[in-house]
Formats: sequence, C-alpha cells, structure tokens
Amino acid sequence: MKIPAIILFACAPAFTAPAPQPCASCHPKEVSGYARTGMANSLFRPQGQPSGRFSHALSGSAFSIQSTASGMRQRMERNGFEGEFPVEYVIGSGNHAFGYLVRIGDFLFQSPVSYYSKKKLWDMAPGYEGDRNPDFTRPVAIECLVCHSGKPLPVADTLNRYQSPAFESEAISCDRCHGPVEAHLHAPSPRNILNPRKLSARMRDSICEQCHLGGEARIPNPGQRIGDFHPGQILEEVFSVYIFKNPLGGLKVVSHAEQLALSTCARQSGDKMWCGACHNPHDKPGNVATYYRAKCLNCHGADLVKTHPRPSEDCVGCHMQRQTAKDGGHTAFTDHRIRRRPNLALQPPDSMRELAAWHDPAPPLAKRNLGLANITVGERDLSASHMDAGYRLLSDVYEASPKDAAVVTALGLVLLRKGRPVEAARLYEEALSLQPAYAPYHINIATAWNQAGDTAKAISHLEKAIGMDPSLESAYRKLGEIYSQKKQPAKLRETLQRYLKFDPNNVTVRTLLDEQ
Repeated sequence: MKIPAIILFACAPAFTAPAPQPCASCHPKEVSGYARTGMANSLFRPQGQPSGRFSHALSGSAFSIQSTASGMRQRMERNGFEGEFPVEYVIGSGNHAFGYLVRIGDFLFQSPVSYYSKKKLWDMAPGYEGDRNPDFTRPVAIECLVCHSGKPLPVADTLNRYQSPAFESEAISCDRCHGPVEAHLHAPSPRNILNPRKLSARMRDSICEQCHLGGEARIPNPGQRIGDFHPGQILEEVFSVYIFKNPLGGLKVVSHAEQLALSTCARQSGDKMWCGACHNPHDKPGNVATYYRAKCLNCHGADLVKTHPRPSEDCVGCHMQRQTAKDGGHTAFTDHRIRRRPNLALQPPDSMRELAAWHDPAPPLAKRNLGLANITVGERDLSASHMDAGYRLLSDVYEASPKDAAVVTALGLVLLRKGRPVEAARLYEEALSLQPAYAPYHINIATAWNQAGDTAKAISHLEKAIGMDPSLESAYRKLGEIYSQKKQPAKLRETLQRYLKFDPNNVTVRTLLDEQ
C-alpha cells in the first residue's frame, strides 16, 4: 500500500455502487458456504481481534494493541511521545494475517502493524519493517482496496478520501465474479447472470486475475482505474498486467495466476485448467488434504496411487508446498506451480529482468502501457535500465498523444531522476493542467522546482496541495525540509503545527517539533 514520492497515476472518478444483493433468498447454500471463505471476510469492523504488544527495534517504537467488545485501539510510543488511534476496519480474512485501517477525518490510512495469525504474533506490517519512523500516515488509495473489499466509496480526485461510511459493501460481494445483478434480481434467470465457467477462457480467467495476478506492475488504460473491471470483460479492456519474462525467483503474495500458468498441469490442459477447476469459491473445504487429493485424482486417475511413492494422501502438501512470500511479512503461501519434484530449488531472478505483458492490450496501448510499467518498476527497484526503456517508449507515445496525464507524469519522473528538474517541472505542470483538482500533482511540481533551486515556486505548490488536501503528510514534510534548509525555524515550526491540527497524534511530527 505504500504510496511513492512521485504520483504516477491520478485517481479517477468515484465508484457508483449498485444496490445490495439479496442473493440468499434463492441461493442459501452458496451464500452460507461463501460466508466461510476468505473472500467473504476480506474487510470488516474490528471485533474479536487479539490484543498484544511488541517493540520495533530499528525505530525504537513500542506498540500496544487493545481489543475489546467495543472495538480496537492501537498505540505507538517513541521518543517520549505516544499516539493512539481507533481502528476503523480490519483488512484481510486472517487466513494468513490481518491488516488495519484507521480513519482521520474523511481519510483512510494504513496502520504500521499487522497480526500474523498463522504464527500468532504482532509485528510490523509488510513494507514497514525497514522504516525508521513508522507512523499512521500511509494513504490507503482505492487501488489498495479494490481486491480487499466489496464496494469502496472514494471521493473523486483525491488520493485517500472516502465517503462516510467508506464502503457500501465491506467484504467482496457476489457481483465481483457474477457481474451486474439488477436484471437478475428483477427476473431471475441463468440468461441474465454470469457464470464464470461458461465464459470464454480469457474472460473466465480475467475474473480471478483481477485480484490474484499482481504482476510487477498493473497499468490502467487511459481514463480508467483497476476497479473499473467487471465480469464479462477481458482484463486488458481496463488494465494490463506486466510480469518478468524469466520464471519467478520467489513467490509474491498475489502471484497465484502467474504460478499456475507455469505448471505442467495448466500448460497441458489446453485452457481447461483454471482456478475454478480446483477451488470452490462458494465454500471452504473441511479437510483440505482430502478435498484437493480428490481434485488431483479426478485428472490423474486413481491408478496413480498404486505407483506413487508413499505417503500419497496429501498431494498439495507435497507438490504445492508453502513458500515464504518475499512481500508478505511473516507469511507463507501455497506454491501454485505444482512442481513434480517438490524440493526443486527456486530459480533466482536474472540480473536484468525484461518486462512483458501477461496478455497484450489493444495495439494502440501496447507502447504506452509497457512504457509505464517499465518506469513503475524502475522507480520501485531503482533500475536505470527499466527507467530508460520506459522513457524511450513513452517519448514516442507523448508525441502522438500529449494529453495523457499518466504518460506526462512518468516522463517527468525520469527527467527528475536524470537531474533535469526544470524539464520535469514543465511536464508535471502539464499533468496538473489535465487534472487540476488532484492535489498530489502539486507535490510532484514542488519536488521538481525545489530540486531546480526555485524554492519560491516549490513553496507555492506545496501550499496549494495542503490547501486542497490537508491530509497530505508528504506536502508538510517537504515544506518543512525547505524551511529547515533556508534556516527559517519559525516557518518550520508553523508548518509542523499545521499538520498536527489534522493529525494531533502523529508521533513523528511531534518529535520533530520538540527538536526545534
């Protein structure tokens, strides 16, 4: 959920969510079974959560978590200061872990702590392990919530502002796989509701891939965002997923579809094997080993057991062993590569990993989306080769279509990283002109002008960002850094105090203020 310093993609307009779905009246078995699955428990209010405490040695932070019948509160202590936040939502089913969201005003932020249910321990949330100043300031953008919730209700043109309540449907709802339900509710019929099994292979697989294929980059098409996908489309009508061409060098949390495609089972099935071939989305198996063994024997035949080495009662436990996810904290996930030799070492990644589309988008978008993917990965991995590859692709795209804010912003980012801040600032200003209501674009411009030495322009844009969105901690931080460099302590204190009006419990800012 980490938001980069430079915002590549602006938020699109808010969701218009459909009415609630009274599916249980006609499908009681499916609904009751679904209630036991992880998808049905993907996001909820904080009740029945564990209490606890732990320390983060790197930052010197002490965390305590109190959970009662009335809710949950998380407290952080550091440098003699403490901040306490009520938890608004629990994110995740707990099959592996729970994450937590706090609400400050109308804005959602990620808690820096998670509960790892498999190991029954509290620790830092993924991405916070190396943070020397963790706090409750990481914005939860709509892209973070699409696969962890039912129907988020964001405010248009904001990074992490939501309506109240923030979700019309908290957990993942039936329409996520079966499509719009209005016509079906009006006149129930198999002809007006989608059954994924009856779709073409690409449409069918797209339903699962919308959440179970993270790839290295997910690039929305112009004017769209990840959450615009709906069943009956192919994924590339809304966004493209990019992966490394070489086989995986380690599991990621959301790479199930990519792993499965590498398996001999899937490659030899002729598109017949898909997620639904083994998983029942409407229920959770009681005996996991027995359930999946039956699925394996359904394809491989019972005769396999006669020649198979003992033990042979747990196919998944042997051929789909759990592996530590490199981006999942204290979690291990099932390896969907279905390897014949379960102890085969994982192939390490190549030093230069070329990106490729999972499935190609429409030809007019091929260069654009691949270019954006390269720059996204280049910024994440500090890879100059990916940044250069993306810049070459997007330079051609920009000449043909200069009114694409994502393209303009990405080109500006590369120029900024190459030490050409004035050119970057001009491009960032173009992006702002295309979406003037999006406050984070002012931060991009300010970053470039500050690097160019024009602190007056940088201050002006940071003030505009704060005026439009008082939650943008990075805007106050950058403004404070400028005043510190200019040796204007009064202005620095004033800036820090202004942020504390928005978030009075912020330990990091209170520490900085105390040091002045």
